[in-house]
Amino acid sequence: MSLPASPPPAPARPRKHPARRGLSLVHIVLAAGVLLAAGYFIGGKRQGDAPVEPVLSPAAGQSSPAAAAQTRQGAAEVMVMRGQAATERREVDQARMTLLEGGTVLRIEGGVGRHFARQLAGIVAENRGLQRIDITSGGGYMMEGFEAARVINRHNLIVRVKSHCASICVALWAAAFSRQLEPDAVIGLHQWTAQCEVMPSPEREQCQRHAQFATQNKSIYEAWLRSAGFNPTLIALQARTPPQDMAILTAAQLRSNGVDFVLVEKTE
Repeated sequence: MSLPASPPPAPARPRKHPARRGLSLVHIVLAAGVLLAAGYFIGGKRQGDAPVEPVLSPAAGQSSPAAAAQTRQGAAEVMVMRGQAATERREVDQARMTLLEGGTVLRIEGGVGRHFARQLAGIVAENRGLQRIDITSGGGYMMEGFEAARVINRHNLIVRVKSHCASICVALWAAAFSRQLEPDAVIGLHQWTAQCEVMPSPEREQCQRHAQFATQNKSIYEAWLRSAGFNPTLIALQARTPPQDMAILTAAQLRSNGVDFVLVEKTE
């Protein structure tokens, strides 16, 4: 983590591009496979607690187009990748956060782990010239994600999705001052319902408390989605997609459903 030597120049305003509709089914399946392989965690933890949320892992044989179910979503078909319910807990990987372009851009790659929000808030506080976050994430702990989304919203940051952003990561994107998406990036939606029954006591009871937190904050999350242009159809899609599955949305599908974002050129 370092401070920029001098105030950086304002970045060039990204050009708008028409949503590309030419993504192949194979490309989408591969991207969706990355999402599921990343592992999705439901619920959240207080700082210092060991994580107890179940990981939602891909089912065997999910690498071919035939393994993906498709559901009618308005005028477009949304792919839903099927996964397996959790049977054990696993640590959320800690995201790598790297400052780029003189401290104006923060690249985040990985999970929303136990100290994600604290780390993000520290970087924002120390780098007043930060303007944009480039993120690739399969999600993580919900409480951390909510706090990180508030940091992003409070500081009017731009969030650009590279490759994929799923589960609680979508809250970070939706809460941003401005949303960007690379042409081949995808958004992944699913329920937050924690599968607490797979856990032994007392972890099961702790998981249930986190599930209650999710219920209490559902209206905040949906308000962020609505402010980003997610229509009732997409919000309903998120609400009905089981936690072990993932509804995969391309840029074209997001655009056709009214989501407000800028499509930008792909960068390294």
